[in-house]
Amino acid sequence: MAAVAGRDRGAYLLDAARIYLHAGDARGAARALVDADSVAPAEVRGRPLARTLIGDLARAKPAPAGVARLATLVGLIR
Repeated sequence: MAAVAGRDRGAYLLDAARIYLHAGDARGAARALVDADSVAPAEVRGRPLARTLIGDLARAKPAPAGVARLATLVGLIR
């Protein structure tokens, strides 16, 4: 049951990251992604939406804190 709760929270945080990014808040989006990875790493590392968000944030200059690590974990950068 805890795994389901974590997965649901991870999905919620991915949606929140998408909304933050759409609103122009890259730091908020990064924070939501990092939080999602801490509660549901499989959601962040396996969902196409997460890869897209991480890629968009990784291209920002400078990239928000934690994004480079996530980009490396999902294989977007080395």
